[in-house]
Amino acid sequence: MKKYLLPPLVVFVATPAFAKENTRLEHVLVTMPMHKKEAQTALPVTVLDGDELRRQAAATIGETLNNSPGLSSASFGPAVGQPVIRGQQGPRVQVLQNGLPALDVSSNSADHALSVEPVLADSIEILRGPSTLLYGGGAIGGVINVVDGRIPVKPIDGVSGVAELRSSSVDDGRSGVFRVDAGDGNWVVHVDGLYRDWADPEIPGLATNPRNIEDVDESTDGFIGNANGRTRRLTVGSSYHFDEGYWGLSYTELSNHYGIPSGVHHHEEDHDEDEDHADHEHEEHGEEGVNLVIDQTRWDMAGDRHFDGPIDLMRWRLSYSDYQHQEVEANGAIGTTFSKEAWAGRIELSHSPWGQWHGVWGLQWLNADFSALGEESFVPENTTQSVGLFWLEDYHADKWTVEAGLRADIDRLDISQGVADNHNETNFGASLAGLYDISDVWTLSLALSESQRAPNAEERYANIGNTADSYVVHGATGAIEVGDESLVTEKSRNADLSLRGDLGDFSAKLTVFHNQFSDFIYLDNTGLQSGDTDILQYRQQDAVFKGAEYELTYNYSPVNAEHQYVLTLFGDRISAELDDGQNVPRLPPAHDGMSIGWVWQDWQADVSYVHAQAQNKPGLNEASTAGYSRVDASVSRDFELAGNDYTIMLNGRNLGDEEIRSSASFIRDYAPESGRNIELVFRVRF
Repeated sequence: MKKYLLPPLVVFVATPAFAKENTRLEHVLVTMPMHKKEAQTALPVTVLDGDELRRQAAATIGETLNNSPGLSSASFGPAVGQPVIRGQQGPRVQVLQNGLPALDVSSNSADHALSVEPVLADSIEILRGPSTLLYGGGAIGGVINVVDGRIPVKPIDGVSGVAELRSSSVDDGRSGVFRVDAGDGNWVVHVDGLYRDWADPEIPGLATNPRNIEDVDESTDGFIGNANGRTRRLTVGSSYHFDEGYWGLSYTELSNHYGIPSGVHHHEEDHDEDEDHADHEHEEHGEEGVNLVIDQTRWDMAGDRHFDGPIDLMRWRLSYSDYQHQEVEANGAIGTTFSKEAWAGRIELSHSPWGQWHGVWGLQWLNADFSALGEESFVPENTTQSVGLFWLEDYHADKWTVEAGLRADIDRLDISQGVADNHNETNFGASLAGLYDISDVWTLSLALSESQRAPNAEERYANIGNTADSYVVHGATGAIEVGDESLVTEKSRNADLSLRGDLGDFSAKLTVFHNQFSDFIYLDNTGLQSGDTDILQYRQQDAVFKGAEYELTYNYSPVNAEHQYVLTLFGDRISAELDDGQNVPRLPPAHDGMSIGWVWQDWQADVSYVHAQAQNKPGLNEASTAGYSRVDASVSRDFELAGNDYTIMLNGRNLGDEEIRSSASFIRDYAPESGRNIELVFRVRF
């Protein structure tokens, strides 16, 4: 456990830091093919970049985005924080790396970590509503694109770089990243690397929730057992730039080793008396548990080419990934080996303006071979092949912007063992959005979309062909997951209405949305058990999601003063009900928050307060979660020394040491979020 407040900064690391920005420049959207700025699109878009990203960057995407309206995290211990968008997670939230899928197995199970790194990102863009048709009809919840510059898209003449060290008190964590970009005006070389390690995080009280779990005798107290880990990543990339565009190549190696909190699987299998006694001792000391050992190598190619003619830009992306992770039992035995070898690519053709119309056509494809081998293999080997065609157009008039899109996907799912039927499906999607300038201050936008999603392999085939006596337990989750081969295509109709105002020092944004599902696929807690193990069943019925998000910002600069203050109020609400009247399980609670920021010369500080209400509509056979209040703060100072720019930052997370259990998490009653954390950051840019 923790022996001192801030461990020595002994690891040299780095991250793509940026110069301090007292006034945020409007972000140009990389994920949108027409490179529009945020205010120029009718589609729901959220961007995190610059100093804001540097302050909020955490070990997982979910934790990084957690306090933004409509966004939350489904944690599975400190190493796994899958993003939740408007109550949607898993296969309905597509996480991209520079416009292509992460090509890991994070969407296969709640305990699998994403392979993208927020601390190495230049920006993170979140698309919701109709804009998701650009990247897949199945991304009904939204698309998160992590832009990290591994293939430099702009020419550089000279050398620039950044290095960063972080030390955290809650888990004796150490991390560091570095990034270097060098070029001669045509050729650019990029290198970045990351190292992170952490111990079992401290928490206030028991790891097991006594409100919902009767047996807490074996729970760890004051920390989460078996939740330590280590991550290493190295990327090398290069690009060649010429008058009409560029092309480039990058290579990445990722090694990630982390534990699944020990209480999760305390009942997963029967042992004899001696083994039970040994396991009991392991759990008492927080040592017993499943560990995941992940290795991934990934190649990326990319290029842009500008033309004079009907087609003014061709953009292409291609990725190859070789991914493997092993689930290692407490005794060192390998329970299951997950492997995924995948190719993904896309081509976009942007046409010259047709009067006031401008748009893009595109082709996207994916080929992935997946296997889960071992005594705990509950999904048969399978191959996923998909091809998608999309078309997006926008029209600009005096006060109007209109956007329309179409998409068609052909999805094929093949099972290699012959234990079930193969599936071929063709799905369609369409969107229509409009933005109207009511006045110089207020803008109204409405976005409508319809999309379809084919069931994935886990939803169709988990434990397929097994009987109740031979069900395979997923060791890391400690539950039996059962698929349904008869599942049909999921359909979604979404309406998104937003009002935005800009009154100079004051700005406001209010959004309401309504999402009607036909044949919504969800993982239902049946209330049944096999032995002492819960049985979760993939099921399907109609559902309605609806909610609201708000954000109010006031900038205040006293007369004849160098200070600047920023006050922000924000929050969200979401509800979701199945056709039988039951609540959709694992929804995030309602949030309300306030943040105050302060800037003076080279100093910057902020403090935020978020209150989450209790989730008293957890779904059938699910337990409710208590509300909480969380306080975060940070203070930083920039200075220059010997021609280099330096930043020292002190961050405080969960300063009230609240017990926080995420209602979106499968293991909320066995592993709460980390307790009070003080983080020291040192960054140099040269």
